[in-house]
Amino acid sequence: MSEAHANEINEVKEPTKAEKVAKAIADRFPEAEVQVKTNKWGRQRVWVRIPREKYRELMGFIKALDREAHYSIGIEQDWGDELGFLSHLVIHYDDAPAVSLIVDVHAPKDDPVIPDISEVFPIALQFEREGMEMVGIDFEGAPDKRRLFLPDDFPEGIYPLRLDDKGVSEEMVKNAGHPYYLKGGAKK
Repeated sequence: MSEAHANEINEVKEPTKAEKVAKAIADRFPEAEVQVKTNKWGRQRVWVRIPREKYRELMGFIKALDREAHYSIGIEQDWGDELGFLSHLVIHYDDAPAVSLIVDVHAPKDDPVIPDISEVFPIALQFEREGMEMVGIDFEGAPDKRRLFLPDDFPEGIYPLRLDDKGVSEEMVKNAGHPYYLKGGAKK
């Protein structure tokens, strides 16, 4: 065996920033599913699936890891029997490359309550409000639960992005003159 080959075998790979963040989260939250995934461009992203009971605590922990943590966006989802909320955050961006995190939290449709995190990340409130009106997630403790996009006369209990019987019925759909929208997807 050549000396160069022996050095390669004995060389210990230093963990990346993303791997260090993933380990810190996994160590602190053993109930979380934590993965580091690499995209096709070689960039790593930390994916965290956390039980809703630990969601607010995890977000506080992320803020403690980096007090300059940036909350980018929150996205509501209908998963059939559950509603989900994905939060994208960026931390440690002062030393490029930043660490990109996706935090995934779910709640059953028959109890769609997820803790509000706007005390930790104030900007999250606008995305929570969207999730409340579009799929019916109740962000427990949110300081402002007013509608964000829907008109005041929109029926209560109907959620435009729900895929079940609480979604918008065909009778409620209005074609605002869009030339590509045809009710039911059929061609005229």
